[in-house]
Amino acid sequence: MKFKRLIILASLCLPMGAVQAQADDNDDFGVWTEISVKKELTQTLDLGFEGEIRTGNNSSTIDRLSGGIALSYKPSKYFKFGASYIFYGDYSAEKESKHAYFEDGELASYRLTPGYWKPNHRFYVEGTATKKFWKWLRISVRERYQFNHEAETSIDRTEFEREEYFTPNGVERGDWESYNVPKINECQSQQRLRTRVKFEYDKKGVDWGPFVSVELYNGIDDKMHLQKIRTGVGTEYKINKQHKVGMAYLYSCHLNEAPNEHKHALNISYGFDF
Repeated sequence: MKFKRLIILASLCLPMGAVQAQADDNDDFGVWTEISVKKELTQTLDLGFEGEIRTGNNSSTIDRLSGGIALSYKPSKYFKFGASYIFYGDYSAEKESKHAYFEDGELASYRLTPGYWKPNHRFYVEGTATKKFWKWLRISVRERYQFNHEAETSIDRTEFEREEYFTPNGVERGDWESYNVPKINECQSQQRLRTRVKFEYDKKGVDWGPFVSVELYNGIDDKMHLQKIRTGVGTEYKINKQHKVGMAYLYSCHLNEAPNEHKHALNISYGFDF
């Protein structure tokens, strides 16, 4: 009966938009694969390393590659503090932009932007408060400050154009001509405050840990406006004291983009502690 309560709780926490968004043209699906290694330095201090691969465009391309290091301090069973650094590359897929058409509707010019990687540096500082209820439900609240710096990138785009000529025999069109249009994406920084609430089934002697979570992304540089909501439902299985695996479904709604973008992801994780 207690496990059923958690399932009911999960259904209440997940927004109805996660179901409705499945039919939206702005949906995307990806697989996020994580590997983490954690070393216990002292009884209260841990050092961790992590790597991640994310796919996008309905899991047809690799969208992100990342690696990072984290340090966490747990002074008591109720509170934990941490700081981390992550370097990752975001992939922007090839894009074709159509600009002009002739009177009969035939394409007159367009621009082709090749796919490219955008390097990013990300820093986290966070605090987590955890409390257990009824010997089976663990509730945690995490407040995370995020600073992201996107490095400058240079892109060589190609412009394609056709000219129209008026001759005694009528209108004629020339061959396609192309030339480079270089563009520089200047470096930019962004600050966010991320608030996450997590409900987890945690009973002594049970290796499975089903959970549900809700996370809010507020833009510090955007007058604390809500920019994104991410919800998740999944479970973690402890193979033994050192190895654990996890799987979860994540749904993200980006509110600061027009039209709003919905992302669905299957998160698969493996952790090794020593």
